[in-house]
Amino acid sequence: MKKGQVLQETVAYVDFPNKGVVKVEEGKQVIVKNVLPGQEISFSVNKVRKGKGEGRLLEVLKKAPNELPEAPCPHFGICGGCTYQNLPYEEQLAMKNEQVKKMMDEAVDGEYIWEGIKPSPVRTEYRNKMEFSFGDEYKDGPLALGMHKRGSFHDIVTVDGCRIVDEDYSKILRGVLDFFTERQVPFYHKMGHVGYLCLLYTSPS
Repeated sequence: MKKGQVLQETVAYVDFPNKGVVKVEEGKQVIVKNVLPGQEISFSVNKVRKGKGEGRLLEVLKKAPNELPEAPCPHFGICGGCTYQNLPYEEQLAMKNEQVKKMMDEAVDGEYIWEGIKPSPVRTEYRNKMEFSFGDEYKDGPLALGMHKRGSFHDIVTVDGCRIVDEDYSKILRGVLDFFTERQVPFYHKMGHVGYLCLLYTSPS
C-alpha cells in the first residue's frame, strides 16, 4: 500500500464518526469516509503512516446487502447534512449501537450495564432548528441556499425538500432564495470580504 494507489475492496465496518475501515494486504487498513459496511468500493490512498492509511472514496462499485435501492432524500449523497439515509432505520440503529458500545468498552474500566439505543418515535421532519448557508453550487454559479456539499467547505446545495425538517422550512428556504435571486443580491464571500448574504436561521416561534 502506498500513497496515490487506487484499490478496490469491501468495507469491513464503520467506526464513529463516519470512519469506514477497509482491510488491505498484510493486515493493514485504510480509513474511508461516507461508506457503509459491506459496500465494495474503489478508493485512492491519500496518506500512509505506520501501516495505516487514509483514503478518498472514488466510487461505490456494489451496494451493501442491507442498503436501500434509493435514499429517501433527493439530495442524499450530494448534501453533507446526512450520512446514513441509504440504510433502513433499523440498520442505522444497529450500526450506531455497535459504534457507541465500542467507545464505551474502550472508555469504561470494568463492567457496566448497556441498555442499547432506543429508537425515535419520529423518523422524518424532526429538526426544529436549522442553519442554512448562502453560497453557490459551483464557482461563479447561481445563488444557492442550503447545506454544504459533501466534502466541500465552499459549495452549497439548495436542499428544497430536505427530509429532516418540516415542509414549512422548505417553503421558507425557497421563498427567501427566490426573493434574493430576483434582486441579484450577492452572498458574502469570506475570502474577498464582499457581498451580503451569509446565513438563514429557522426555528419555531
